[in-house]
Amino acid sequence: MNRYLSKIRRVNPAVHKKFVDPTRQFVIPPIPYPRIEIWVEKDSIRNFIGKLAAKYRLSIQVLRGFASLSMYRKALNRARRRRVSLVLYMGDFDPSGLLIEKVAEEEMDHRLAIRFVRLAITMEQIKRLRPPSRPVNLKDSRAKDYIEKYGRRCWEVEAIRPRTLYRLIKKGLEENVPPKFLAEAEARERAGRLARPVTERLRKLIEREVFRLLEAGIPEEEILAEIASKYDVRNRRRQAKGDR
Repeated sequence: MNRYLSKIRRVNPAVHKKFVDPTRQFVIPPIPYPRIEIWVEKDSIRNFIGKLAAKYRLSIQVLRGFASLSMYRKALNRARRRRVSLVLYMGDFDPSGLLIEKVAEEEMDHRLAIRFVRLAITMEQIKRLRPPSRPVNLKDSRAKDYIEKYGRRCWEVEAIRPRTLYRLIKKGLEENVPPKFLAEAEARERAGRLARPVTERLRKLIEREVFRLLEAGIPEEEILAEIASKYDVRNRRRQAKGDR
């Protein structure tokens, strides 16, 4: 039933709009770098890398296993709007985890040229770090193909020691986020903090003026025009240059 419903939703936007998925978080830092997103298979990874992702101004999409069509549609619209070119993926190395990554990549491959890169856990990391493993779940319908390729053991992201995993992810973020963007974002946030006391006083002043004009019975359109004219700094600068 779900398979047929998904097909209908893909071809009928009116039906698709009736479905909402509130369970898969998309976490956005204050000034995000728009071209890259981090996608994680589960919430535990998001909790682990939350502060690190915020430091590098990267948003995090939580899949929570096989993600919903609603989530992918939102992600596609977001990718078009923000011109996303790279997804840094973190998930388990097991039959389901590998397929989750593959499905995500296929869902996002709508002529957007989005590249998926697995930051953790990879086979190279497994061979080099030798983290603890667990047996493959033989009841998983994908187990047979996985065993033929990788054997009867599989690995969770959390199998890597926390400090080592943190360093691996930090290195991957450093290599992909432009330092110039990070410096500019930090400067913009600092400017916002410095300006906040002044802008807050100005906001209260404008609100008092609007309240006074409303009490005087002046129509909203006229109030907006008057306030915009009075506080439009750019126009005042142009006028000042013209007077010279």
